[in-house]
Amino acid sequence: MSVSGSWKRPALWFLATTVFAGGCDLSTKTWAERTLGAPGGTMSVFEPWLELSLVYNRGTAFSLIPHLGDTRWLFALLALAVCAVLFVMAIRRQPVRRLELLGLGITAGGALGNGYDRLFRITPAGDTGVVDFIRVNLTSSYSWPTFNVADAWIVIGVALLLIESWRRPEPDDAAPEPIPAAS
Repeated sequence: MSVSGSWKRPALWFLATTVFAGGCDLSTKTWAERTLGAPGGTMSVFEPWLELSLVYNRGTAFSLIPHLGDTRWLFALLALAVCAVLFVMAIRRQPVRRLELLGLGITAGGALGNGYDRLFRITPAGDTGVVDFIRVNLTSSYSWPTFNVADAWIVIGVALLLIESWRRPEPDDAAPEPIPAAS
């Protein structure tokens, strides 16, 4: 199903999904801070596989860079740049499909949620950090790195974009090639 017409309707869809995803992320992070208390505070959800455990990530995803320091501004600006690119993609692609807009919007919302944390979420140590609180235990000795709703939105959004790219025929593939007549 396509979203027809001008750029306004896709822009509204994109903005609505971005605000929804970012709002869900920021509100769940605030809930996690209030409910779980200090870093390390844990709540079992589905023992032993799923628990909520509050941590502040001062670095990048998977702590590849453990502490960003002043470069956090660069990463926050990068999140804004990604959102701007996703917005342009949403309004320029015609016809735009709702699944594609949903993927673009929730990816942008996730990027904005983590970007906000990098700049403004003050940790108990007095610096800034991204609130992570969802921990999936794969075995008794290994857990997936703790993540948050923004991270989940980004993964889901990229998955939706991949699905949509597989569903959308390329311009050259739109018309089937004629089958030669048998002689």
